[in-house]
Amino acid sequence: MNMKMNERTGNFISVLAVYFAANVIFIMSPAMNSIATNLYPDIEYGTVLMLSTISSLFMIPGSLLAGAVLGKEIGFKQMAVISLGGIVIAGVLPYFITNFTVVLILRIIVGFCIGLGFPLQSTLALKLFNDNERPAILGKATVAMSCGAIFYMLVSGTVCDMDASYVWLVHGILIVPLILVVIFLKEPEKIEESEQVEIKDAKNEKLPMLAVITSGLFMVVFFAFYPVLLNMSAIVEQEGLGAGAVTGIISSLFTIGNAIAGIIFAKVYKATGKYVIPVGLVFWAIGTAIFSFGNHIAMIVAGVVICGISVQTVWPGIINSFSQYVPASKQSMASALFISGMNLGCFLTSFYITGVAELTGNADPRLPCQIGLMIVVVFAVIWSMIEIKRKRSE
Repeated sequence: MNMKMNERTGNFISVLAVYFAANVIFIMSPAMNSIATNLYPDIEYGTVLMLSTISSLFMIPGSLLAGAVLGKEIGFKQMAVISLGGIVIAGVLPYFITNFTVVLILRIIVGFCIGLGFPLQSTLALKLFNDNERPAILGKATVAMSCGAIFYMLVSGTVCDMDASYVWLVHGILIVPLILVVIFLKEPEKIEESEQVEIKDAKNEKLPMLAVITSGLFMVVFFAFYPVLLNMSAIVEQEGLGAGAVTGIISSLFTIGNAIAGIIFAKVYKATGKYVIPVGLVFWAIGTAIFSFGNHIAMIVAGVVICGISVQTVWPGIINSFSQYVPASKQSMASALFISGMNLGCFLTSFYITGVAELTGNADPRLPCQIGLMIVVVFAVIWSMIEIKRKRSE
């Protein structure tokens, strides 16, 4: 009994460790101006920004590759070590290397390795915990992910004031979750031949179309919502609502909203009768509306916090729903597709913002948010109808 309990505790620690590492990309957010000014003053600022955006782009192939091989060609612990170890090595090396092209290549590796970890996080929660335990585990994992993001941004912002190059060393923090995974993570049990009566050949199983549709809907909604986060500083500063420090505080409130969602997710899941995704989408649209049309700082703060809570209600809700209709052999790929859709949406948003300004001749940073709100509402309604129909059919 004690051995079983110790194993479950070890699994829980491992899940928290890999979720804590999920937002390591946020290390770059507070430091980009310092890196551009102090480390690469002779390179155009837009080019220096690629040190962050290129990582986001290469998370996509990393996620898809991990989804295809995780639990098959490569074990869960092996994937965790490759992902976390790769981030640490490629993340820290730019401290010792000054050539911009080499650093850019290292940032590609960092993004790819972050991508390798995304299906791992979701699939571990699906495979190591049962239906009753999982909502609470996903909620606590969300808190760990949000705390990681806050921690990375605070440490990064602090060290870049000392020396911009110290930002690269912050990636070494992931040595801690790497050690925890090596010590505690137990490989999920494989299906024995006697248990494969219904699944004669897992390779012949297909990824349900609903999982593909869900990933596509999340991509569109996140794409339409993301201008809220990208244009936040411009709105606050241009409208005289506060200085850069105010924007930093508001940005952290989004992450705090994520953490609040993690704390209450299990209760929300129970209270909504498993209609947690439609409920989350409704509040996501409400939060986006409050931010997009709020004309003073209190409304912007309220919109950001509501969006933060909503996003991290929908996200674990989706991951948990995969256990209900996605075959076990395809859950890693479903998670990979879901995460890849989100990252693609984030990457495309910068083009969307530029396109709106060029097509309308209006550079108001609120406009992409307001147009995006209409997209969020339309697709949230479509998605909610699909989820409600699925639940009723069950």
